[in-house]
Amino acid sequence: MNELEKHIREQRMLFDTDHPREGHEDRFRQKLERLPSRRLNGRHILQIAASLAIILTSGIVLVKLNKSGDKTARTEIPAAILEADMYYTSQVNARYDQIRDFSFDDSDEKAVLLDELGDLDAYHQQLMSDLEANPDDDRVINALIRHYQVKLEIMDQIIMQLNQIKSETSETSENHENASI
Repeated sequence: MNELEKHIREQRMLFDTDHPREGHEDRFRQKLERLPSRRLNGRHILQIAASLAIILTSGIVLVKLNKSGDKTARTEIPAAILEADMYYTSQVNARYDQIRDFSFDDSDEKAVLLDELGDLDAYHQQLMSDLEANPDDDRVINALIRHYQVKLEIMDQIIMQLNQIKSETSETSENHENASI
């Protein structure tokens, strides 16, 4: 680098030939002084405050609408789904009535059976609240219908077993009566 530095120093006069014209720095300073300053005036502050107020108000309104959206969705459940719910509910209620009409040897057994079926009702309530929140979600609709189908199958099996026990008990008691005569 010593040679390069030596060459630049020797040829310095050739490198410094291009100078700006006289008064260039003065003209440049004058142009800088004429530029408007970037200070915030009252109008700009009001515009910024109004923009922030609009953004905050919009955010609050959106949050409130989102929270109240669940309430409006309750009225938007499709009529076909409500009709299917009424049909399955009537079928389930009919099965409940059949089970309640059976005479059990032990009232605790009847209470346990009805409690277990009541647990299925709790799951039904959860599905209904999911449906109210998402009335167009096919997964929730299919889960609700499948729940009813499974519950009816279970109740039908219970009724069938209760009828079978009843018929076996009545046959046994008839045989004992015939034997004792």
